[in-house]
Parts: sequence; C-alpha cells; structure tokens
Amino acid sequence: MIENVLIAPLEKIISRVGNGIAEAQHAMDMNSAATQVMIDNDPALREQGLEAHWYHMPETEVSLKLQLNMKREDTKKNGKLIARKHRMFAAPLNAEYSNTYNSDISGTSEIRFKVVSIPPPGTRNQ
Repeated sequence: MIENVLIAPLEKIISRVGNGIAEAQHAMDMNSAATQVMIDNDPALREQGLEAHWYHMPETEVSLKLQLNMKREDTKKNGKLIARKHRMFAAPLNAEYSNTYNSDISGTSEIRFKVVSIPPPGTRNQ
C-alpha cells in the first residue's frame, strides 16, 4: 500500500527509508534461502553441486528533495515552561504538497545520506 505523507518529522522519513532498505535486503535473503532449500531437496541439482546466489547491498545512496520547516515544541507544566526543543519537519517534493500548500519548488532542500552495511556487533574483521 502506498502512503502519501504530506508532512512528517525528518527523522521519521529517514527511518522509513532505512526500513525499506532493510526489508528489501531481507526479501533478497529469503529468496536465496528458499532457492538453496529447493536445490538441497532436488537430488539432480544437489549432485551438480549448485548453490544459491546471495545478493547484498553493501551501500545504498539516498537523495531526498524535501520542503523543510523547523518547529519549536514547548512542554509546559502548571503553566511553566519545562522544556523546549526544535524539530525539523519535512514534506516530500511532489505535486500534491505543492498544490495543497501553494509551495514554490525553488525553496526545496536536498538531503543526501548513505546506508552502509557493517559487520554485526561483537564480530571482528581480522
């Protein structure tokens, strides 16, 4: 299901991108594992010494064009300010956002980041 998010906290958008990458890697792993099970259960294929191919995304580059806005969030208790923080909110650059908020696309920002695979914690490359 496609969810069209007009405005969300920046950390939520980046987190969803990361989750999508992880889900894609998991799907590739599951496909390779299923292929290996099929090979192992077929005597003719097993005799040939076949092994499933495994695919890995060692690095994924992401470039997001977004409309960015900073919002101050005050936390009050009994009418007194007890905390203040600033959060970055982002909206994807798309026609729906531009039309809904009469946004000028020349005011957009681009955020680039990489998601890089690393060894699991507790392992060492020697």
